[in-house]
Amino acid sequence: MRINYVVKISGLAAAGLLALTACSGATADSTTGGSESSSASSPSTSSSASAPASASASASAGADTSSGAYKVAAWALPITDTGDKLGTLKGESFSVDIYQVATDVASKDSMFVDKETNENLLKKGEPVVYLNYVVTNTSSAEVPLSHSLITPKAEYTDWKYLGGMPSDSSSDGFKKHGLSSSGVKLKEKDPFILKPGESFNIAENFAYTAGKETQITATMTPQDATGDLDHDKKEKAETTVTLK
Repeated sequence: MRINYVVKISGLAAAGLLALTACSGATADSTTGGSESSSASSPSTSSSASAPASASASASAGADTSSGAYKVAAWALPITDTGDKLGTLKGESFSVDIYQVATDVASKDSMFVDKETNENLLKKGEPVVYLNYVVTNTSSAEVPLSHSLITPKAEYTDWKYLGGMPSDSSSDGFKKHGLSSSGVKLKEKDPFILKPGESFNIAENFAYTAGKETQITATMTPQDATGDLDHDKKEKAETTVTLK
């Protein structure tokens, strides 16, 4: 049985926990690709490759560039595919390439503590890892997305707590490593139409342990013509990767 942890902040944090535990739906087949690099990350501040310019800075300059073979959606921030590719998650209508971009340290204590020991689950100065997800529409139809987009989440396979893993909530780390936790340009409005073959990227960080087996889960719930979420068309897919 998993162990509950106490949230130090009520309201917004509670809503986040509910969102993390409410995912449901049929799970699609998934595949895990091999590593593209043998270089290992260390718990200290580092990056697998030289960090690109800040995604937010690129967006403010009006850049619509992308890396490699990805075709960036008009509403999305520039795509980065730097780092070690850990694998690919495949749903019925979308795929997600998973990159381990950098490791760093938490800028402050997280808001989650162990209920039994009262120990913070991610203390200031402890290592965090940044994963970047490049999502691609692999279907032949346009997909209208809400602000929730298709947002993959990582969790260690032996994680014993409910509600997901603690992360560093500061935006500075994302900017430092040229990543975005939103994926969308400023002032863009939904629905965000992801055309066939188009991609966007979105990143997250969480408490880091090298060599950990990690489950990545992604859920897509498109919008309908009225702007509501179309739960009848919800897709969920997952895969397992190993952190460097």
